[in-house]
Amino acid sequence: MLPGYNHNIVHKGITFHVQTEDNGIDNPFIVTHLFIGGNIVATKKTSYMDIIKVNELEKIVADIMKEQHKKMILELRDGLYDSHALVQELLKKQTEKVQEPIREEEKNLNIDEETKNLDEVILDYLVETSNEK
Repeated sequence: MLPGYNHNIVHKGITFHVQTEDNGIDNPFIVTHLFIGGNIVATKKTSYMDIIKVNELEKIVADIMKEQHKKMILELRDGLYDSHALVQELLKKQTEKVQEPIREEEKNLNIDEETKNLDEVILDYLVETSNEK
């Protein structure tokens, strides 16, 4: 079983969590979930039963995991999950909130790893995966 991938991504003001895991050769599936606050919004599941005996299985599974994880992130960015009921509910709540003016001291906050926008996460991810080759 290979280590998985986890990213928190803010899309339209909502924090999503993308998680990809390998279930191992006893249950040869790669599963990617898209969460909002512990609730599953979407799932992708890929079997690798048909290649379980190939050489370099770990490398092939790792590549499939990376691609599946990246695809979920790109689909999120492209709005594929925007019509999900939970996403719609949260977007509606956002528009109902009264916007308070931003205080001067809040304008120059540092952005940490957890609050990167989707493009920054994807860029980091692509750089990371290109360095592994």
